[in-house]
Amino acid sequence: MTDEVDPDRVRGGQMTDAEIDAYLEAQGTGILSLADGDEAYAVPISFGYEPGRAVFAFWQFRPQSRKIAFSETTERACLSVYDIESHRNWRSVLAFGPIEELSTGEWGDIGSLIDENAWSPDLTGVGRRQLSIIGYEMEIEEATGLQRVPDDAE
Repeated sequence: MTDEVDPDRVRGGQMTDAEIDAYLEAQGTGILSLADGDEAYAVPISFGYEPGRAVFAFWQFRPQSRKIAFSETTERACLSVYDIESHRNWRSVLAFGPIEELSTGEWGDIGSLIDENAWSPDLTGVGRRQLSIIGYEMEIEEATGLQRVPDDAE
């Protein structure tokens, strides 16, 4: 056994709070995990971010939405954001906190935050279906991040 660390086996290192903030501001898409008792539900979302909070919308295609139902029962959601370029170049952040629906006035106030880095799907193929958009905010109480970014020499 040796104490030497093989650099090819290094899995990653912790991200600082500043690195996590910069990464979430730049990304804009992730997976939001919700829960109702012992049942989980994960939703791909696009989000706007500023330190301490993420804002996003649920596209509601019908009145009985699982996303809405789970958002009402979730006490603490998890937002997972990651990108992988290779096994030597990747980042991953998990953010945790409560979510709450935004009022129409609050939703209007965060438009620029959404526009800065969120992505919106092209819904022209939806046709004449009834579609509503419901805005949410996630207060980020805790965030952790890991990364493996290659040195210029690699």
